[in-house]
Amino acid sequence: MLSQQFNTLLFTYKAPLFVLLCLAGQILAWRFWLRRAAKPFHRLICHLVFIVFNLAWLFAFSALYFSGAAVDLTWTFFGRPAVAWQLAYILVILPLGTLASLLTAVIRLPLRLGKKPPVDFNFKKERRNLLKSAGGAAVAVILGGCGYGVIRQGSSPAVNRQTIVFPGLPRALDGFVIAQLSDLHLGLWSSQREIDRAAAVAAAAGPHLVVVTGDIIDRNPEFARLCFDPLKRFADVPYGVWGILGNHDHYTGPQRIASLLQSSGLINMLMDRQVRLPELPMSIIGLDDQGAHHFWMGTGALTGRKDDPDVLDFKKVKGPPPEPDDFVLLLNHRPEGLRQAGAHGCRLYLAGHTHGGQYQVPFRDQLNLASMFYKYSSGLYHENGCWLNVSRGLASVGVPFRLWAWPEVNLITLKRA
Repeated sequence: MLSQQFNTLLFTYKAPLFVLLCLAGQILAWRFWLRRAAKPFHRLICHLVFIVFNLAWLFAFSALYFSGAAVDLTWTFFGRPAVAWQLAYILVILPLGTLASLLTAVIRLPLRLGKKPPVDFNFKKERRNLLKSAGGAAVAVILGGCGYGVIRQGSSPAVNRQTIVFPGLPRALDGFVIAQLSDLHLGLWSSQREIDRAAAVAAAAGPHLVVVTGDIIDRNPEFARLCFDPLKRFADVPYGVWGILGNHDHYTGPQRIASLLQSSGLINMLMDRQVRLPELPMSIIGLDDQGAHHFWMGTGALTGRKDDPDVLDFKKVKGPPPEPDDFVLLLNHRPEGLRQAGAHGCRLYLAGHTHGGQYQVPFRDQLNLASMFYKYSSGLYHENGCWLNVSRGLASVGVPFRLWAWPEVNLITLKRA
């Protein structure tokens, strides 16, 4: 009960708190650079950058809340870099700068209490130059990384091919290919063109089945119409396209989103429903996300634990039960309950939600920011007879860029042992 009350409070006040945080960060950033601009021309540049970058917010709000169409390439190329810079300053540069100042003060304390430096050694000047050089290098690296992350986020997604061996896999499924797309977030940080590009990549691989594992739409349920053209690329997929909703779909308008997508005839939406594919020994279970009612913070950085909570509710699922020899595929947006899925007879579990942390150690998928909170943060896991694949997804959330945790389309091939 307490966790649900906290969650409700967070969602009620998150918008004004976010605006206040951004406003405070921008004022601090503006004053920081203004104090370091000695020449009038440099001060003018500071003013112009501050004004132009903040105009991006006005453009964003008008596009997201007062427009009937999703964000187009104008927003993608103008607004996303501006907002990325501002959020990078607030969330990365400002905290690191504050930490560096505190460390400097701690280092200086014993020096102040000790002997004075030699007369011919200007300690203050040398220290100032060293800190200035180190600070400039750090800011350059951070801004360079953020800039590259913004550009890379909007490019074609990586194709992550994985082959999973299943003992006793029905022969009809040997070599069966499933394409997984996740976390499209169409209407916030991704445009229709970017989603269409990802769909083209997935369709070119010739999958037998396509699944979309949640967080399809953001901000406006009507943006679901913009999925129609990308989904048409899967018209020739033998066993069709199946989708579930994620938490952001529930924040936006789950019934309307599901209704629009289902009525298109291009995707089959599974909301606490299971189906058996015709003429194939495979059943698909699609669990609906709990949206704002779901709150799980019993893992990771806050408690030092990484649990696998029993949060999957199979009792709500309607539809024909799997046959005894069926291969059971589970779709659930959040990567939790792997142990439960195995106990329920699921052989493969596909999820998203984490975005691979959006920031990870190079070439180490599972060393990422999300791994602080989730036991299953990116890639493949196996437990209790069930395989789980956590997709990094296509779009970003919060800060509109990634570092190393690049967008991906997953292609999973089932192999008989």
